[in-house]
Amino acid sequence: MTPTYDGGVARSQKGNLRFKGPERLSLDLAQALELPASAVCNELGQYPCLGVHGVALGGVDPYQHSVYETAPVTGAATPLAVERTVLSACNARIALDVNAPSSAVVFKDVTLTGGKLQDAASPAVATALTSLVRRAWLRDPTQEERDTLVQLARDVEATGTPNPGIAWMQAACLAVFSSAEAVFY
Repeated sequence: MTPTYDGGVARSQKGNLRFKGPERLSLDLAQALELPASAVCNELGQYPCLGVHGVALGGVDPYQHSVYETAPVTGAATPLAVERTVLSACNARIALDVNAPSSAVVFKDVTLTGGKLQDAASPAVATALTSLVRRAWLRDPTQEERDTLVQLARDVEATGTPNPGIAWMQAACLAVFSSAEAVFY
């Protein structure tokens, strides 16, 4: 039987979504954001998040904490650990893109003037958002998704934060890479 497509989100035939877990999440972030695995997330600049948050992210720790099997459900700290890991990876990529614009990977050609996006509706911003979504979701963003992320830039600027362009990059990257579509497989 061939499934029909209604133009919406494709329904999984198996309906078996799985949380990526610490290793897959970390390696997917490293690959998608073109970072060395060691640069994805380090607590206090020293300890890999994979080790610090490994159990919270669904991993095991048989040697130090006698956790031999993964938990059947994610814990209360899992969303925080995911956001911490994703935000750290996003910050690393943004710092590289902003400090070396000629070799930028995600936010290439996005111009900041006085800490603000020069034009949130520019083709460069649209290209950056498409690149960001492709890297996380392995598909192009819909127009509505792109418009929402552009509106996020305006919303961030309206808060009065000192560097709204950077804050928008952080918020957009975090929103995309911590979404269910990026965290589950």
